[in-house]
Amino acid sequence: MKTKISILVFLFSAFSLLGQTNKVIDSLKQSLISDKIHDTAKISANLMLSKKYLSIDLDSVYFFSKNALKLSLQNKNYRLDRIYTGLGLNQFYNSSNDSARYYYDEALKILDKKDDILSRAVVYSNYSMSYLTTGNFDKKLAYNLKAIDLMKNNHSELSRLYYNHATIYGGEVKFNDKTKKYLRLAYLSSIKSNNYLIQATTLRGFAYFNIAENKLDSARINLEKGLLLCEKTKLPQICFEVNVELGKLYDKLKMFDKANFTLLKANKYAIIRKRKYDIMTSNIYVAQNEFSRGNYNKSSNYFEKAEIIYIDEPAPEIGVELYKSWAEVEKKKGNYRKSNKLLEKSIILKDSIYSQENRAILANADAKYETEKKDKEIIQQQLQLEKTESELQKKKTQTNYLIGIITFLLIASILSWFLFQQRQKRKNQEIITLKREHQIKTLETLIEGEEKERFRIAKELHDGVNGDLSAIKFKLSTLLEMNNTVIKEAITMIDNSCNQVRAISHNLVPPSLDNFNLLEAVEEYCEKSDASHSQKIIFQHLGDTIDMSKKEEINIFRVIQELVTNSIKHAGATEINVQISCRSKIMQITVEDNGKGFDTNTMEGKGIGLKNIQSRVDYLHGTIDLISNKQGTSITIEIDRNPNDNY
Repeated sequence: MKTKISILVFLFSAFSLLGQTNKVIDSLKQSLISDKIHDTAKISANLMLSKKYLSIDLDSVYFFSKNALKLSLQNKNYRLDRIYTGLGLNQFYNSSNDSARYYYDEALKILDKKDDILSRAVVYSNYSMSYLTTGNFDKKLAYNLKAIDLMKNNHSELSRLYYNHATIYGGEVKFNDKTKKYLRLAYLSSIKSNNYLIQATTLRGFAYFNIAENKLDSARINLEKGLLLCEKTKLPQICFEVNVELGKLYDKLKMFDKANFTLLKANKYAIIRKRKYDIMTSNIYVAQNEFSRGNYNKSSNYFEKAEIIYIDEPAPEIGVELYKSWAEVEKKKGNYRKSNKLLEKSIILKDSIYSQENRAILANADAKYETEKKDKEIIQQQLQLEKTESELQKKKTQTNYLIGIITFLLIASILSWFLFQQRQKRKNQEIITLKREHQIKTLETLIEGEEKERFRIAKELHDGVNGDLSAIKFKLSTLLEMNNTVIKEAITMIDNSCNQVRAISHNLVPPSLDNFNLLEAVEEYCEKSDASHSQKIIFQHLGDTIDMSKKEEINIFRVIQELVTNSIKHAGATEINVQISCRSKIMQITVEDNGKGFDTNTMEGKGIGLKNIQSRVDYLHGTIDLISNKQGTSITIEIDRNPNDNY
């Protein structure tokens, strides 16, 4: 189904949910029927239950929020601001934005008399999202920025606010760069705060842009990471969004059976949440998948289910796709009359959205779906018309011959021009290819020279300097019988020097690269660095096994080594994450830290280390994506394992 950017709206709210257990819910419900607890405790229990049900059942959210409101009004408005905020959030999820803003205004009136930064940020952010489906861009932006200013030091809440900001910018193609920026900020903050819901939704956002840029393997990696978070948290909200996007991607990759399994799971989670819009769209996706698999009756059944919800809660853009796709199914089944009616509904809805479209489409659609009987009548009429016009056609034959000759000459001229352009284009492409080959050979020569020089220096350190130090140590050891303290200290210093020389030698040419593959070498390097430095250094591998030449492994190892060294020396970080992901033809290398960051605008042209990294990435046909701010630095390198496919 064709849609615009569809990033999940996740509201910044004290009523958000990261996990729950049946025991907690049962315990809270039990407290509500107890006569031993005070009304204020029951208010708190109702609020907690509305929070627990937010990602599960919106009807229950409204029920428990109303209970809390009734008890609060009887007990001097206890926690009334949070109750109004919860009711507003419930109204938003039920697409009643005016009602949502009414409750937010009531909450702000109470907060004007309090010093509660968190609750005020909650209302500002939710107020912003209530304008999401309107054209009031300035209000959406202004209210969310107010919330961000209040929550600068709270990573858990900041991750949600950054995500909401990405959602605001996501409605306009011209703001794609800003959308990506705030998605990345949300992802980094969610990792720091273990906010799995935001991690999953930002991964879904990354996948959207991957698909738009035709990087389907990267999209699959991001969505399958989100699927792991679904399995970890069991939250219906995460599981629905990840499964529905992954199912659509599998359909795009023509993995129809796998798409069917995934979309049915998404439909199940939508039903669990009782969110009608999600149930309707997931039914449409399943119906389209069944159509692709040739199961036309099943497809019709799912379209009927979607229509029942659509009639109750119409959304014209969804309706256009619903009736258009359904018409194709009925056409395949031979139900031309029903197909015609469904297509007519689709066109009427489309005209209501885009009034400038020509209504002649409807007339063409009517002619296309005539019954077989009428088609035969038309054919017979055409044959009769051809007979009566045969004499007229003979008179026009000479004219037609002349037109044909002129047309042939014109086509021949255009074809000659086109062939010339194609030949010129091939020549230009050959020149570009030769230049690229020359650049690659130059880079390869420089990198091989650097590796040879590293090997030579390491060998001389190990065989020369280290050997001399060992000889000096041996001679000094013979004098130990004199019990001379100075000699003992000298021997100790020589031992330390030997260890340093051996470490430098191994750093220049790590033995693990000769004896093991890239993953084992990087893992060993990270473990040794973790043991010898104050920073926590973590290595992860996701996806397929890695099969590449030793030259490529050395270059990738050097890039990771340089990035980790930079973080250790300059970032002031406490934790460094190294991750290698590989799926099909795409390999991703990510090095992230939680340090102080740096200004990327002042780094251009500076630093030998960064130039070396860029040279090696160019040699590997890769791209670098760098983001750095006060929350840390993230560098992602994407390498195409089959770069020749692009030429």
